[in-house]
Amino acid sequence: MSHVGNKIRAGFFATPKLQGEYIRKVLSFLGDCSVLDPTCGEGEVLYQITENQEPSITTYGVELDKQRASKANELLNHCINAPIESMVISNDSFGLLYLNPPYDFAIKGAEDDSADRKEFLELVRNTRYLQPGGVMVYVIPSYRFADAKIARFLATNFEQVGIMKFSEEDYDDFRQCIFIGHKKKSVFKEINQQLHDFLLQMESEEFIKEKVTPINLLVGRHKWIVPTGAIEIKTFYTKLQLKSDFVDSIRNSKGFMAFKERSKPKSLVIGGNPIINIAQGNMALLLASGACNGLIGTEDNLHAVQGLEIVSKVKKEDKQTHDNGTSTTKTTIRTKREVSVKVITPSGLIKKFV
Repeated sequence: MSHVGNKIRAGFFATPKLQGEYIRKVLSFLGDCSVLDPTCGEGEVLYQITENQEPSITTYGVELDKQRASKANELLNHCINAPIESMVISNDSFGLLYLNPPYDFAIKGAEDDSADRKEFLELVRNTRYLQPGGVMVYVIPSYRFADAKIARFLATNFEQVGIMKFSEEDYDDFRQCIFIGHKKKSVFKEINQQLHDFLLQMESEEFIKEKVTPINLLVGRHKWIVPTGAIEIKTFYTKLQLKSDFVDSIRNSKGFMAFKERSKPKSLVIGGNPIINIAQGNMALLLASGACNGLIGTEDNLHAVQGLEIVSKVKKEDKQTHDNGTSTTKTTIRTKREVSVKVITPSGLIKKFV
């Protein structure tokens, strides 16, 4: 499969620049507004569409991939690195919605009977952010327009629509079509049966070849007018918090600094008295772990320490006399642990402490 094909399989596909230029030429901005790409990738196509427009246009993007989001932040006014599912965005706010969703299935939940395609889920999710009368540009694989849910949603919620395919330079490689339409303003919407029937037939490449016009042929013949609207969206944030937002606070917190101090390895030094007396059993454990073996101190204060645990069995007999004059003897055997610690001083003197 080609490099482009691999990208499609991975769910990410950036609109070719040539097709972005054609889309730009069939759009006209009536005045100031905000535009949204909820799966913006590197932000190139939204920037291309809005670049050097006379009205004041504010660009908003959302991108899951961190590297792509970083690049998009260089081109767009606002871009949040987060899954679109986590976003909180004002409804009915944007004059233009550019929607080129991932081509994949959504993750099926524990209570879901089935998993819907992301093309449909993102269409429904993001249409609510588009203001009534606003323009949506919807780019997906041609055959996906024949999906019953997608066809019905588009035919019910949009008017003054156009359906185009990529120009011949890119269509054979990508098999993409473009839907452009205005979001209906009325609360009660009727389905456009003619549009619905047309979309259902787009599963056939032969139908697309005969009935769907390449977008370059519409340039200069028709334009969709993007209405004026707000240039700043009041609500646009993610419910998720980035780990990077907490790093500095954690590093500078008193609790973390105290934890770092307590977790530092302790060094043994010669001199001073122990805080408490060490029982022989505990000393034996220290010897067994190697804590009391080796070298302690430095230079003139260097001592070699050797510890030895001596284990022996101790037998104890308890004689008990009963009322009837008989007696019994109870024998108990226990393990006795003793410790021997020797130190060789820098002068060669050997001292035995225990």
